[in-house]
Amino acid sequence: MHRKHPGNGFVCYMIGRLILQYCKDVPEAIKLLEEIPHRSSFSYIVMDKHLNHAIIEVSPRSIEVRYDRTCTNHFKLLTHENRNYTKESKERLSRLLKKTPQHLDKMDAFQMFNDPKFEIYSKLFKSWSGTIHTSMYEPQSLTAYIALGENQSPLKVDFSKWLTGSSLNETQITGKIDTDLTFATE
Repeated sequence: MHRKHPGNGFVCYMIGRLILQYCKDVPEAIKLLEEIPHRSSFSYIVMDKHLNHAIIEVSPRSIEVRYDRTCTNHFKLLTHENRNYTKESKERLSRLLKKTPQHLDKMDAFQMFNDPKFEIYSKLFKSWSGTIHTSMYEPQSLTAYIALGENQSPLKVDFSKWLTGSSLNETQITGKIDTDLTFATE
C-alpha cells in the first residue's frame, strides 16, 4: 500500500514468505498477521485449498479482515491508514467491478489484469502504484501463473510436482516493465 509512518517490524515480502511457510489455511494466516509486527501498510490477499479467502488490511498500528473478492492499492476498512492519493486506485477498482463478468475464464481474467487496454493494469510506478507483475493461483491444484510486466503470457509453475520431489523447470521470469525506474532483480 505505502510506506508512510513505518513501524518496527517485518516487511511485506518477508511476511508473505512466513505465511507460506507456516500457515496451512486462512485462519492461521490471519492469526500470524495479528501477532507479527509490521514495518509498513499492506493488504494480504490469502486463499487456502478449501477456497476460504480473506483480504487482511495491515498497518504498523492496526489490522482488519474483510471477506471480499476485490482489492486494489487502497484500504477499504483501515481508511485512516490510506496514503494521501487514492483516487487512481479507487477508479481502477470501479473499472474492475464494472468490466468483470460474473463468470470469467481464468486466462481471460489474467489477461484483463495484465493488459493495459482494460485499464486495470497500472503504469504509475513513480507513485509506487504500478503493476510490476500479474499472478494467479489455483490453491486446489497448487498451480501458479505469473508474468512480469504487461501483455505477457503467464509462466505456469506446478508446485504440486515440486512438493513431491520434482525439480521446477523454471529458473527465471522475464518481462519488460515500462518505466525508467530501476528495480532490484536478484
